Amino acid sequence: MLQRYRLSQLLILLLVVALQGCSQGKYIYWKKPAPLPEEAVTGFLAYQYIGLNQVADEAVADYCLQLTTQRSPGYQLFLLQLSCAERWLAQSLTAEQRQQAMGYYNRALMPLVRAAITGQDTRPLNLQLKLQVDKDESGLAFEQFFLAADLQAYDPYMLRQQDNGLGIAVVGQRENTGSERDRYFPPEGIFRPLTVMPVKLDFSNPVLPVLTLRGVYMQQQQQWPLAQQQYALNYDPASALLCLVEVAVIDQLEKTGLFNADKVEEKLGIYALEPLSEDKIPVLMIHGLNSSPLIWRRLSWAIFSNPQLSARYQVWHAFYPSGPPPFFNAMRLRKHADDLLQHISPDLQAVAANNMVLVGHSMGGIISKTFMQNSGTALWDTTFYRPAAELRVDADTRRTLEDIFIFSAKPYVKGVVFIDTPHRGAATADSWIGRLASMMITLPVTMKNVFGKMWLALTNDDIKPAMRGYMSGSGPNSVDVLSPKHPLVQQLTLLPLQVPVYSVIGNNNVGRCADFASCPALNDSVVPYSSAHLPQAQAEYVVASQHNSYQSPQAIEFILKVLSSDTALSQ
Repeated sequence: MLQRYRLSQLLILLLVVALQGCSQGKYIYWKKPAPLPEEAVTGFLAYQYIGLNQVADEAVADYCLQLTTQRSPGYQLFLLQLSCAERWLAQSLTAEQRQQAMGYYNRALMPLVRAAITGQDTRPLNLQLKLQVDKDESGLAFEQFFLAADLQAYDPYMLRQQDNGLGIAVVGQRENTGSERDRYFPPEGIFRPLTVMPVKLDFSNPVLPVLTLRGVYMQQQQQWPLAQQQYALNYDPASALLCLVEVAVIDQLEKTGLFNADKVEEKLGIYALEPLSEDKIPVLMIHGLNSSPLIWRRLSWAIFSNPQLSARYQVWHAFYPSGPPPFFNAMRLRKHADDLLQHISPDLQAVAANNMVLVGHSMGGIISKTFMQNSGTALWDTTFYRPAAELRVDADTRRTLEDIFIFSAKPYVKGVVFIDTPHRGAATADSWIGRLASMMITLPVTMKNVFGKMWLALTNDDIKPAMRGYMSGSGPNSVDVLSPKHPLVQQLTLLPLQVPVYSVIGNNNVGRCADFASCPALNDSVVPYSSAHLPQAQAEYVVASQHNSYQSPQAIEFILKVLSSDTALSQ
């Protein structure tokens, strides 16, 4: 309850800051809006409407444009401009004229929407506003609203895109209930893109007309009819991502997840950033050691900001405590992925249930490999003398050990992008810093139970010599497994890749190292090129990076090209 209260308080604070036009956000700032009208002229709209109705169709555009030169306090001039724009948009227009008319329409609509979502009482200004908002995909009502035009990221890469259609883009937010399908969404809250449009103007009382606005909720861009014309609605899922990133606290759990996994075990899972869809391909992004899903904000933004990719893909983020070894976490994330796909498509026939792209950074790349390789008994035989059926442990322990060491490629995975991935280990794991970090890691109770029961039943004679040092005590941790000497990491490199893969590799000294051929020491300060390189990769891209290629604009452009290709990923 205390955690939920804190999250609610954080969201309330976000709303207050947004309304004040303050710029003190964590990742975003709010542009200060223009001052709203304060006075009204009674009866202004009635006379102007008479004039508008007398304007010929061919002269409507010029009439609308000259209205922008008029000055009138209150909101009635905006209503008049909106009505004029509707007549303008209803005509047959060139592409350039449509853009001009849509821009005019949205500029007139903006102050009306701003007043409606902030709850301003406009009745003293001779106008009454009503706001009706669609419920979300779960049938739940949004609780707060943010104007997308006011949101700007500090990160210059994530600058908000221009409007792409008719209407005002708004972000609706509600609390995550923690039940039903909400368990597949980030706990900080549900954020969804809305488009606010006028749907009714009641002018029966000319002194106090009533304008009804509708917050249209759509899971993909839709058309809006005006007379005989169809216009795309302004759709801005990227701004919904911005709001989520601003309130996200998952980055505060990075070190806890590494050194004290039990404290964040309940957070382990796969979280969708948008409505779950049967018809969109999941892009599952898996972070690395001492990290969190917030590293993916640039790549996620880039997908959401691209209408074609946003219509084709749905973005999912994995979170796991990174102290336990990658094989243990991989086992758990595979189960979460299976569960989520089963929820989306119980018969597993939908597009989403048969197509997935993985993007893994560093240790997240190692985890990704277990989704698309058939281990057979190779990892098991590297570890144990006896086959699984003959291992002298109880049934539950045997089943868990089999899930860790024996896995098959998931048929729904169609491609993988590796970023800064130590396929052959990283020497940093064997350095004094790595040894110190390894000693500080506390493994979760779930893992201690498995290896504790294993050692109660087994002896050193059951474990092969090369693995005994890694299997002792509570079992191996993530730093241990990333050692270039670790037998399982080396064995994993020998297993065939079952789907197309792509590699992004970091270079921490572009001035000294142009490429591996001229500089065998090329590395990203953590992972050497010799470990990150895969000869089987369909394409490889080296970027300037200090083991953070996930934020490289060039790397993101490369990944977007992979996702855009019709032939790169089989379906």
